[in-house]
Amino acid sequence: MKHKKTQYYISYEKDPQRGYIASAPSIPGCVVYGRTLKEAYKNIQVAIKECLEVIKELKKKTPKESITPDSVKRFSFVRM
Repeated sequence: MKHKKTQYYISYEKDPQRGYIASAPSIPGCVVYGRTLKEAYKNIQVAIKECLEVIKELKKKTPKESITPDSVKRFSFVRM
């Protein structure tokens, strides 16, 4: 049986005192910090995996991504 991979969008915010805050908005409470963007990315990857493991252990329903690719295009911006 094939396992369907679920993808989650990650949100990043600049925190002037700590570096970066990364979160997976579709997974409540899945928020991490990183001194660099690369570190925040690595940390959120681990956090998503751990959050999903806990959800599975608690026999809760796995969260579905609520953000569509089109909405990401509309709300994303590049800071110049």
